[in-house]
Amino acid sequence: MSAVGMLAGAAAVAALMSAPAASASPGDDKPVSLLGTWTGERQVISSANGFFEGPVSLQVTEQQDRTFKGLTRYVTSGGVRVEKTVVGAFTPHRSVMAGSNDEGVYTFELVHRDVLEYCYTEHGGDASVTSCGKLVRNHR
Repeated sequence: MSAVGMLAGAAAVAALMSAPAASASPGDDKPVSLLGTWTGERQVISSANGFFEGPVSLQVTEQQDRTFKGLTRYVTSGGVRVEKTVVGAFTPHRSVMAGSNDEGVYTFELVHRDVLEYCYTEHGGDASVTSCGKLVRNHR
């Protein structure tokens, strides 16, 4: 391979490595609808209660442009059913998605129009808790 060819190849690799992994194309900044019920499983670690797995759902009931509101529902390791209001927002290209409830914060990634991955953290009080999971939108 010539020196020019090697240099061009190296430049192409450098450009690919520096590009964002999930870059959006022009015109891809239209808000996407998150409305609906998303369900899945979550894995939880708590400094007080250890490891736990279980079902979780997010019902997005309101959305205006890139902001949304809904309810999360899950069962604690002690069997207590919990329902919490969550509010969130995302950047124009959906590369950053965040949310919160009255105790902690969420990060989201829309990996497909019907697949939403998330992590949740809260700290303070009696324990720190972190959970992550994958939610799939139900079309029923």
